[in-house]
Amino acid sequence: MVLLLSKILVTFLTVAMLAIVARRYGPAWAGVLAGFPLGSAITLYFIGYEQGAEFAADGARHALIGLAGSLMLAITYLYASRRWHQPKAILMPVLLAPLAFLITVAPLQYWQGEWWLNTVLILGFIWLARQRLRRVEDVNVVINRDNIWQRPVPAIFFRAGMATLSVVGITALAHWLSPSQAGLLAAFPVSFFPVLIILQLSYGAPVVAATVKQYPGGLVAMVIYIVLVGLTYPIAGLHWGTALSLAGATLYLIGYAITTRKLRA
Repeated sequence: MVLLLSKILVTFLTVAMLAIVARRYGPAWAGVLAGFPLGSAITLYFIGYEQGAEFAADGARHALIGLAGSLMLAITYLYASRRWHQPKAILMPVLLAPLAFLITVAPLQYWQGEWWLNTVLILGFIWLARQRLRRVEDVNVVINRDNIWQRPVPAIFFRAGMATLSVVGITALAHWLSPSQAGLLAAFPVSFFPVLIILQLSYGAPVVAATVKQYPGGLVAMVIYIVLVGLTYPIAGLHWGTALSLAGATLYLIGYAITTRKLRA
């Protein structure tokens, strides 16, 4: 019970904090910050806590290539939200995006690529996604105070609640899964997926697209984090390995933010 409460509190509070920052700085930053390895960090940490650091490190190798599923989820949601843009039709993108993730990662459970190969492949997928999304227009949000989803409390609680349920479910399933299967599920964007839902309900498909456009660039932070997990968990252990991996991902995001701001100036 204590472990379950820890998962709930850690996930809910950290996702809520990140959601507040994303709302403060708009859709472009929401896409970048979605690459922060929050969901995967919490998932891999609790998998390591329950199954052992070696199990989590092995799973991280598969989580790395599993990020291709996260990209497919985001891109699928973008196009599905354009096709079914009305709030009453939101069930279609909500169902199709996770389905795209599962279809992408299901065959990858049999993939036994080495760390270096998985890293090269996922960085290649990220580059291709950035090229595909570069023509998406940046937009400004339109405030509608009658829209309940634009209010911070419902939006933040919805996002944090969905992320918490995802983390609890994935870590529970890890007891019956192989390291490859657990690692692939750890790549599911537990924080970003509810963001897309909230953005569609709040501002519509154009803001969803503007956010997804920035997602591949931010996702490099996730790549850095997962690679560092694989390197540090067997050596430094679960706690220090998580801290070092988060530090590496954070340094990348800071550098990415500074570079992006200079390019826009």
